[in-house]
Amino acid sequence: LGIHSSSTRQVFFNGTKVPVENMLSERGNGFKIAMNSLNVGRIKLAVACIDAQKRVTKLSVQYANEREQFKTKIIDFEAIKQKIAQMATDTYVGESACYRASKDIEDRISLRHQSGNSFQEAELKGVEEYVVECSILKVAVSEDCQKTSDEGIQVFGGMGFSADTPMESAWRDARISRIYEGTNEINRMLSVGMLIKKAMKGHIDFINPATDVEEELRGIPSFEIPDLSKLFSQEKIIIKNLKKVFLMLAGSGIKKFGQELEKHQQILMGVSDILIEIYMCESALLRTEKNCKRFGPESQREQISMTQLYLYQAVEIIQGKGKEVIISFTDGDEQKGLLMGLKRFTKYYEFPNVIKLRNTIADKLKKENNYCF
Repeated sequence: LGIHSSSTRQVFFNGTKVPVENMLSERGNGFKIAMNSLNVGRIKLAVACIDAQKRVTKLSVQYANEREQFKTKIIDFEAIKQKIAQMATDTYVGESACYRASKDIEDRISLRHQSGNSFQEAELKGVEEYVVECSILKVAVSEDCQKTSDEGIQVFGGMGFSADTPMESAWRDARISRIYEGTNEINRMLSVGMLIKKAMKGHIDFINPATDVEEELRGIPSFEIPDLSKLFSQEKIIIKNLKKVFLMLAGSGIKKFGQELEKHQQILMGVSDILIEIYMCESALLRTEKNCKRFGPESQREQISMTQLYLYQAVEIIQGKGKEVIISFTDGDEQKGLLMGLKRFTKYYEFPNVIKLRNTIADKLKKENNYCF
């Protein structure tokens, strides 16, 4: 379908003798290294997809700035503005998450190396600790890359369907990304499954925060409106509450099914989608907030808009996925309680004007005639 002329050959090493000094690790560790190479491959794939998204967005903006219909550049039509704004937003958020995970992994490898691990051991264990983040990036960015390429064809119209334009090959090449390095379905289940396994082994405290959320749900909710005057004050509250949604659903699932939860794949994938959206939103917010402090919020108007737009859409996704998961394994009072909790933890105090946000992003793209973030 895509990535024509790429190598798909197999290489066999049956009976191959390896000198002791050339061994990468101890005998029997080959499977661990192979599995860890998947983690590295997943984050590399995400970064490669971001580059493809930037290119598709740039070409779409440039084409929309040139193409006229009814004596008007099509980039001035709001239907096109919506598309290119979304393409840029998904690219910016995905890149933010890649920066975040890459820095965390590099810091962990460096810390382990300084603590006495060999560089190979430090790299192996350092990457291993971020297997969840690698899976999240692989799923989120590969799917956004496919969406971006699809919208690129739409911006080009009939020409986009032709092999004479770059959109056709971009769309074909993007498709494999959802299969490479473990399918997105496997990575969805892996992200939540690994968190649960780490909790069961005591490597992370998962049960206590989930219990705290359960206790909070039993209490009377506060009707006080917080101070929202500072930049991202509402967004931080929302992300904090979205984490409670994840804890609420994952905790309820563990209580209901225990170790058998991994057999309920649709529930795992639904909870995983919630986890993915939380990580992506928070990554964008952290990056934008940091740059606002460095360069001033006025210089980051479009980045603020992209962060707020993505969060709004993430809340919509989490509401839908959360409801689906809750209804799938609960009934009666338990179901009512969890649905009330979902509504409580996905509440906006002041809704953003998403059309205005999109127009702000699209106008900047039009002016720069490029992906410029």
